[in-house]
Amino acid sequence: MERPMTTGELFEKICSLLKEKGKLPDILDYHLGPIQPKPITNYAFDVRNNLDYGGSEGIYLDLTLECCEGKATCFKDLGTFKTLGTSDQDMHTMAALLADFMIESTRYINANLDDFTWEGANVYPVDDSGENANWGYSCHTMEDALKKKDELLEKFQKVVVRDNATRKEIVYDRKCVN
Repeated sequence: MERPMTTGELFEKICSLLKEKGKLPDILDYHLGPIQPKPITNYAFDVRNNLDYGGSEGIYLDLTLECCEGKATCFKDLGTFKTLGTSDQDMHTMAALLADFMIESTRYINANLDDFTWEGANVYPVDDSGENANWGYSCHTMEDALKKKDELLEKFQKVVVRDNATRKEIVYDRKCVN
C-alpha cells in the first residue's frame, strides 16, 4: 500500500472476507463502516466490541480499535452490524458474527503487517546468504533504529534500516562504516 489503510477499509475488507466464506448472517439489516474513517498507522491495536440490545430495537455489534497515539490511548470507530431481531437465537448469531470477525481480522492483519506499519523504523540484519533475516526490531524513532543498527553491525556484515513512513530502506555494510 502507498498509504495507511483506514478503519473503514479494514472493516469493509473483513466484511468481504466474511461474505466470501458465508459467515455474514442472514438476519443482518445492515453493516456500516465508520462515518469518519481514520488511518491505521501501527499494527499494535486491539479490536474492542460492544454487543448489546439497541435502545429501542434490535441488536447492535459495534467494533472499535483501541490504540496508542503518543502516550495517549485512543479509540477509532471500526464499524457496526445491526439486526432488528431480538430473540435469544439472534443474540447467539450476533455473538458468532463477533467471533468470526475477530478470527478473520486477526488472520488478515497478521498476514499483512506491513500494511499496518507506518510509524518508526524497522531494523534487520542480512544473513550470510545475502537475504534479509526473517526477524528484526521495530523502533519508535529513527535515532533508536540507528543505535540498533550499530549494535547489529558488530555481529552481522550488513544491516537494513527501513523508514516505515516513507518505505525507504538503507543497507549499511560493516566494511563501509567508520
